[in-house]
Amino acid sequence: MAEKPQDLVERRHVEATLARDKGADARLLSWAIEDFTQKGDNMATAVTSVAVRFALRDAEHRASYVVKINPMRKEAQVDAFTCNLIKKEIHFHAVVLPELNAALQSAGFEKLRIPKFYFAEEEPGREMLFFEDLRDRGFKMADRKKGLDAAHANLVLKELARFHATSHVLIARNGDPTDRYPLLKVDFATSTGQQREFLKGMFGSHMQPAVTLLQEIEGYDSVLRWATRSQQDVMDVLRDQVTDGASPFKLICHGDCYSNNLLFRYDDSGAPVEAMLLDLQVTRYASLATDLTYLLLTSLAGSVMSSSEQDFLRAYYASFSAVTEAAGHPVPFSFQDLQEEFRNKLPLGLLFGLIVNPYIVMSSSDMPEAEVFLSGHDKEEVKQKILKALDGNPLLRPRLLSVLDYVVEAGVVD
Repeated sequence: MAEKPQDLVERRHVEATLARDKGADARLLSWAIEDFTQKGDNMATAVTSVAVRFALRDAEHRASYVVKINPMRKEAQVDAFTCNLIKKEIHFHAVVLPELNAALQSAGFEKLRIPKFYFAEEEPGREMLFFEDLRDRGFKMADRKKGLDAAHANLVLKELARFHATSHVLIARNGDPTDRYPLLKVDFATSTGQQREFLKGMFGSHMQPAVTLLQEIEGYDSVLRWATRSQQDVMDVLRDQVTDGASPFKLICHGDCYSNNLLFRYDDSGAPVEAMLLDLQVTRYASLATDLTYLLLTSLAGSVMSSSEQDFLRAYYASFSAVTEAAGHPVPFSFQDLQEEFRNKLPLGLLFGLIVNPYIVMSSSDMPEAEVFLSGHDKEEVKQKILKALDGNPLLRPRLLSVLDYVVEAGVVD
């Protein structure tokens, strides 16, 4: 019986992945699990890598694959939550992504910058996905604690725009995507029953440190009042922000686009030249602006958002327009319409900005274990760590204040 998620990986999985990648003639010689992530890098699933030796055309070669695995959560509601996410990701890569890429390529563009997917095990309780190892192509995570600068953020926004625009093209051809891709209907934000109550407790417990922090920081009473109300009604806020919206903004969205789920490739001078979108496990049918506000209020350095909002939206709009026009469709909204929709979805960005930013600046050693993070257990210990970080971690206060200043100026909490 498997004691940890890595034990679920079997030789047959590796052989199937190798055949998809290198062809049927590739012969597996050996394989080994090589863990490479740190605590805090992944919460919903277990992530590891497999190092492979194989023979092909009378020569020996090596390859590496990244594997996302069912994390084998012990608590029933946590397990149900994470299993839904990994099933959604399998569905996205096996069913949705090929059609998105086909539409994008037919318009003369490269495929979406998402890791190559090779194989999935779908047996309940043993689910896993095998991807290319992007480290082999020089991709790496940006320093999440420092946050993304404008150059990094623009690359992500342009790629998000290609993702969203391609979704618009498919919807124009085929209609409501939830009919064609049924797992888009499965969304934690619209959960009901026991799952909703579990998530209300989980997100509410993560809002408590934010409320306590706001009580310690002078001058943001309006945000404190908003956060206190939102903590009590957190699932209503999420549901309303995700479900409110209509054509032309309602598209297939990433759902979890923040710095932990992004990789970058750099040139010789150290400048970022390419962004890769990861972890498509929260894909949803929602306003494209939910992705934009989530990214920009959780992942940026300092005051980048306040100084660059218009530049970011213009970069996004130009990239979106390029795809839709090349595919023979008019751009379905004006730049002014985009600005308004972005403002309408700032409450979602603020909610996650308050939850995520205290964690994202933590050192790996201080991060709670995934089971604790997802269940909300031991929340008092976590809250005390975050409170101490307000003065002890020089990155937290400016990161948080940049978000607070922006939303106050934007009138989000009035």
